[in-house]
Amino acid sequence: MRKNRISGELSADNIYPHGLSKEQKATADKEMAAFRMERWKNMTKEDHLRADLLQVKYKMEDVIESLEYHGTMHFGYFLSAYIRAVQKKQKEFAAEISIDETRLSRIIHNKEFPNDELFIRLELHSNNTIPALSWFLLAEKEKAHNISTNKELRKREKKNVHKTIAKR
Repeated sequence: MRKNRISGELSADNIYPHGLSKEQKATADKEMAAFRMERWKNMTKEDHLRADLLQVKYKMEDVIESLEYHGTMHFGYFLSAYIRAVQKKQKEFAAEISIDETRLSRIIHNKEFPNDELFIRLELHSNNTIPALSWFLLAEKEKAHNISTNKELRKREKKNVHKTIAKR
C-alpha cells in the first residue's frame, strides 16, 4: 500500500492498479457483485452461520490488535453481535450457556465485567471458532482503558495510600 505523499492517505487505485476505464471498472464491479450475490444465495445455513461467526471473530481481532480503544466496540457489543450471528434470543442463548439472563444483559450493556468461565463457555459454544483468549483479550483491553482513564477511582484510592516513595 502506498501513501499519498501530499495527504498521507491511502488510495485504493495505488494498492492494486487495474488499468480499466471508469466504465470498464463499473461493469467489472457489477459482475463481481452479481457473482458474490449468487454465491451468497447458494450457501447453506451452516455456511451462513460460519461466515457470520468469522465476521464477528475478525472484527474482534481488529479491535484487539488496534492501538486505540474503541469505546463503542466493547465486550458487550461483540457478545450481542455473536448472539445475533447465531440467531438466538438472549433468553435462549443464556439457557444454552447456563448463565442468568439478567447477568447476560448486564454484561452486554457494559454494567458487569465477564469472568473466565464465560470466556470458556463462549469458546465452547462457538465450537472453538472464537477462542476464549480472544474474548478475554477484548475484555482486558476495555479494563486497561478504564484503569488508565478513571480519574474518580484514582481520587477515591488516593486516601488509602498513606505514604509514597520519594521523587528523584
